[in-house]
Amino acid sequence: MVGLVALFLKEEIRLRRSFSSAFTLLLFPQLIFLGALSGYLFSPLIDDSLTYDQIHTAVMLGLFLFGISMGGIAFLGKEFIERSLGPVTMLAASSEYQPVNSKRMYLSYFLHDLLFYTFLVLVPLTSALAVGQIARTLPLERFLLISSAHWCSFLIGISFSLMISSALTNRDRRMLMIIPLGFVPPMVVQLASGELTAFLVPLAGILQGNWDFLLISLSISLLYIVLGVLFFDGGPVKSSLSPSGSYSHVYASLGWLSDPVLRGLLSREFINLVRGKAYLRMLFSLGMPMLVILALAGLIGGIEGSPIQFNMVFFSVMLSFFTVSIYANLVNMDYLDFDQTMPVSTTEYIGIKVVAHSLLALPISVSMLLVIAIAVGDLTGLLLGIPVVIVAVPYMGYVTAYLTGLWTNSLLFDSSVFVRYLIFTVLPLMSATMLSYLMDHFLLASIIGLGVVVLAELITVLYLRRGIEKKWMWASLSSVP
Repeated sequence: MVGLVALFLKEEIRLRRSFSSAFTLLLFPQLIFLGALSGYLFSPLIDDSLTYDQIHTAVMLGLFLFGISMGGIAFLGKEFIERSLGPVTMLAASSEYQPVNSKRMYLSYFLHDLLFYTFLVLVPLTSALAVGQIARTLPLERFLLISSAHWCSFLIGISFSLMISSALTNRDRRMLMIIPLGFVPPMVVQLASGELTAFLVPLAGILQGNWDFLLISLSISLLYIVLGVLFFDGGPVKSSLSPSGSYSHVYASLGWLSDPVLRGLLSREFINLVRGKAYLRMLFSLGMPMLVILALAGLIGGIEGSPIQFNMVFFSVMLSFFTVSIYANLVNMDYLDFDQTMPVSTTEYIGIKVVAHSLLALPISVSMLLVIAIAVGDLTGLLLGIPVVIVAVPYMGYVTAYLTGLWTNSLLFDSSVFVRYLIFTVLPLMSATMLSYLMDHFLLASIIGLGVVVLAELITVLYLRRGIEKKWMWASLSSVP
């Protein structure tokens, strides 16, 4: 087992270095360290606007969702790798060809993922808090409690993702019934403890100052891991090139497009979307975080004086941010080298992917936003939420296309690309969220501010459309940029 984990780690580092240098690989944990240290040292300056409970809630929720997202990318990625790189490439995609039990391979990959992101994110985060004790000292027990809760929050997220991914990819469709049961353990803790915040169990440990919640978190994580390995179906699978419907039917449904080339290529994209079963990964990576956030919104909304509140602009921002997974799946559905025979340039191909992203992501996002508004009883919030999501979704697609082209793996493997991506996305999206929270006190100013953010995104989209042509016009259609 240790040898397999070591091999997976070597493969991970080799793959990331193929997209960037050793320096950029180390840049991300350095940024985590500096950001966490700055946030810890300067948090007293914003205590009039944000309470420490709000800060803890945001950090813990972020780590939990990060664990779910990274786990979903990893554990749902086998067929993804097969279609984009071939069936005999990385260890994770070629378990059938290895003299090792498939469940053991799966568990080894999980442990590798856990170790990799521990050193990439959690160690820098904890180190920053430890260094910050020089200037702002916490009681040792409190420091250990907060740091341990951070680790538990990520662990419960990635282990939950492991279990859900196993159920989604299992050939027995009845396993899908297991997915709702994943929410049962935290709900039991919530009911048994009488603490509403215990739905995110490690967060309750910080807010209540109780180590018992962290021990429960570890137990729940272990349960998810065991179930995930048991549910994993490592036997021979059917070819991913399963029947996917009529091309002519899809082509006819896009009759409103006047350009026959664009119409044909978009039809091909939607056929491949079904053929490669990319819709499963899209639903997981987009739907699961929103289900968790919606559950927390319903939970926290009933708490008087709760540390954080949600509104429709917040949900619009979250939906828009997670739709990047749709673009990532679109550009990684097939082996790019085969597309060199297509009668289009690389920039035209990128443009097709962006259009497909908008056609898929916009109706999904607006529909989910409507469902969320009904669930939380805030239909009037749609007056601001829908305009934000209508602009932010295409904005996210164009930002991702401009920075990564057809190689979205560089977003994960190249720290310099990731940093630029954060600047392009976090600043406008977080600005919109913060402005929405000021509406109770500064209504007109907040609406004007939101309008400015939306207008800035529209202008940026126009700029990025031209920028894509200049940046990627000489790139070739190959699996490696």
